[in-house]
Amino acid sequence: MGVGLTSGTDRPGRHLPRRDAPIGSLTGGLSERLRLRPMRGGTIRRSGRRVDALTFAATVERAAVGLSRRGMCLGDVVGVLAPVGPERFLATYTVMAVGGRALPLSPSTPLENQAAALGETDARLLLADEGLTALAQELAERSRVRQVISFGDSRGATPFEELLLPSPDGSGYNPSRGLFDNGVLGYETTPDGLFTTLYPHNDLLARFTDLRARLSLEPEDVVAVEDGAEEPTATALVAAALWTGACVTTGSDCPPPEGRGVTVRCGRGAPVRIALPGDASKRS
Repeated sequence: MGVGLTSGTDRPGRHLPRRDAPIGSLTGGLSERLRLRPMRGGTIRRSGRRVDALTFAATVERAAVGLSRRGMCLGDVVGVLAPVGPERFLATYTVMAVGGRALPLSPSTPLENQAAALGETDARLLLADEGLTALAQELAERSRVRQVISFGDSRGATPFEELLLPSPDGSGYNPSRGLFDNGVLGYETTPDGLFTTLYPHNDLLARFTDLRARLSLEPEDVVAVEDGAEEPTATALVAAALWTGACVTTGSDCPPPEGRGVTVRCGRGAPVRIALPGDASKRS
């Protein structure tokens, strides 16, 4: 499983072959790959915000170390409360990178359903968008969540930036930390009550491999992940796009980069290729 591979040019993994597929979790090895291939890095965007893929991948690794320092264990469930965007995927990948299971919550579902999902899965930690921190704190009061970590400076919540502080003992990120025990949890209400579904690493990796091949992803692609996209599929597709070096736009109102057009769309249905990169740019 590549236990000796760690991130960073001064660490033991620097002479290993360039990885072409995830190790441990969907983003395990991505940062190393992007450092070795600086010309192939893409971006992930939401309306008004842009993050380059290397910064995104490196932040996942640093935050994963921070969660580990806070006592997160393999198989722990962590709630994610954020709109479809960089923060939602950043939180999800961070949880998986520590060997945990992310529970992405939909702000559009009733509060009692979100609280029930947190309680049913015994989540004790919740990562929340800055604008949803008040809602996250209310959910914490209705569940077993003991700590809310916010993407921003919000009263009563721990800033996400604290996860990025250097480790006191100098320990770094190791992609094998995921140990293939990670995954994404989905939930839905049924006449018999709340129903949760675990999409484990092997399921997500199979989706990753299938989407990457079936959509013939290329670095010139612009992959649009819209509101309402199926969570495990979107999680796998965004990772596949970043590994390819493509640009990812998130949310239904995010425009593509100037001079380019969307080539792959992921909405409520299955992801589809709607144009080739050259054809899309001509129509823009």
